[in-house]
Amino acid sequence: MKLCGQISVELSVDDFIEAADHQRRLEDILRLVRDSYPEATLAMRERRQRKPLSLARAPEAPAAGALRRYVDG
Repeated sequence: MKLCGQISVELSVDDFIEAADHQRRLEDILRLVRDSYPEATLAMRERRQRKPLSLARAPEAPAAGALRRYVDG
């Protein structure tokens, strides 16, 4: 059996210099983790904020009686 353990850290940074500083800190922590788990890895990804979607409202459902007439014929 193979398992994957994941630790997630979300960071808010203002620029690439600050991001690099955080990455160095995480790499230091990763070295400690690798003492026990030598195959541990670090992945850094940019997460962009999702823009809110403006969705159209769904059409109103027909009244129950009208639907029953349609189904029953």
